Amino acid sequence: MRPMDSRRLLDRRGFLALAASVPALAACTTNSTGTVPLPTAPVVPWVPLPGGSTVSDLRYPNTIPTTTPPLFAGYAPLGDANALFVPAASGGTPSPATSPVPGTLATGSYATNERYVIKVPTAWNGKLIVAGTPSFRSEFANDFIWGDFALANGYAFASSNKGVLYNAIVETLAASPSPAHNFPIPFNLAGLEALGFSFRFGVLNQSGTIANWNTDFAILTLSAQNFLAQSFGRFPTKTYAVGLSNGGAQVRSLLENYPSLIDGGVDWSGVYWSTSLSILNYLPAFLANMPAYIASGYTSATAAAAIQAAGYPADIVQAANAAHPSLWEEYYSNQASFYSDLTLFSYALFLDSNAASLAGAFTPNGGDPVHLPGTSATATGLAQPAARAAYAPSGAAASTIATFAHTGRIGKPLVSIAGTSDMFITNANNAAPYLAAVRAAGNGGKYWQYLVSGGTHVDTFTPFGYGLQAQLPFAWAAFNQLVAIVERGFAAPGAGTAQTVTTTSQIRSA
Repeated sequence: MRPMDSRRLLDRRGFLALAASVPALAACTTNSTGTVPLPTAPVVPWVPLPGGSTVSDLRYPNTIPTTTPPLFAGYAPLGDANALFVPAASGGTPSPATSPVPGTLATGSYATNERYVIKVPTAWNGKLIVAGTPSFRSEFANDFIWGDFALANGYAFASSNKGVLYNAIVETLAASPSPAHNFPIPFNLAGLEALGFSFRFGVLNQSGTIANWNTDFAILTLSAQNFLAQSFGRFPTKTYAVGLSNGGAQVRSLLENYPSLIDGGVDWSGVYWSTSLSILNYLPAFLANMPAYIASGYTSATAAAAIQAAGYPADIVQAANAAHPSLWEEYYSNQASFYSDLTLFSYALFLDSNAASLAGAFTPNGGDPVHLPGTSATATGLAQPAARAAYAPSGAAASTIATFAHTGRIGKPLVSIAGTSDMFITNANNAAPYLAAVRAAGNGGKYWQYLVSGGTHVDTFTPFGYGLQAQLPFAWAAFNQLVAIVERGFAAPGAGTAQTVTTTSQIRSA
């Protein structure tokens, strides 16, 4: 099979523009001439990628750049991957790739800031897995959670950085070139606030929105497919999309907007976006009520009821573990990522053009929070991001979200998993409304949703107690079910419903 003639590609300048609105693509199949044609224009374009290099072992972490100091500030690809799983040596999930996987590695950039990684095992099975990327992480973030699984099963694997140049730079506000875009650390965990540290996010220092992320995922998919045709002489027989968190949201959007590119998807704790419900709506309620809840020693029924009314599962409290007393608090102030406050800060500024004008909402807290909330009844100067807790998305935010809001109009089979103890991308605000959207669109027969008992948003919380279990094995089981549905016509039970599971065997593939 000959590679696609580059003269047939769209104008390179149009490719760099990465327009947010691109019509659904027509089918990409091999025609009678043996070439791999572009879909009918207008399309997400593809540019020829380099052929890559042969490596002896494609598995995590062998192909992740580890130059020290980092390749550039804010770009820490190994850290991006490590933040998403617990190593087997620490009681976590072992890699399914138990022996070296030789093959071809291709990395590079197909447009400004758009980086990718493609791995093709020597024993390639002729199929492709493309992975959406969580948070603002790099193209290597999926190397363990999805890359090793793909390689162990013979799949080619591709992932990108969604066009986000870097994740975050830790610096003082005084050292920042754009302090208005820096997240001022509000809690003195590990002395971070007292040192004046803040996070500068790459996504807030470049143009684009989540609509661009979704376009990038389509570009990655088409580019990887044509890379395989160009370098290995055949177009993949099947292409599957997978993703965690923001990556899961990308999978949903790919299935809704570009279903002809893929054969099915797996969405793991995917973020739900609509103009009336998103993380911008419910995170403020969590931030508003957590200080009182923590100060009460995790006993305030009023604060707990307000948080649960905002769509959160009940907290899990463990008096015997002073370092990890409350799962809610892990997502508030007990982890240096400060998930809830940091996320509201970054996404409000990213998506709401009116957020910066909200008085005091995104400026450093005035006090000196020596103590975490609730650690001492006499503590003063507690860090309470009250202004962010009072945030409400403006009409400008709704207008932006409308350009990439989920519709439920999936064109191919989708299997989803989410944790019943996810205190961040909560089921009531994300999994449940997406199921409702799919059903409303008349696509319940293409959709399977599993709620993993004891699963939380990131598996790295499982060693803290709380009775949690890792979701990663369930994500892999969901993929196996997807393949059975697509390739063997397996009639998986429970289509169009939410099913709670406690073991991977309940996600059947036979």
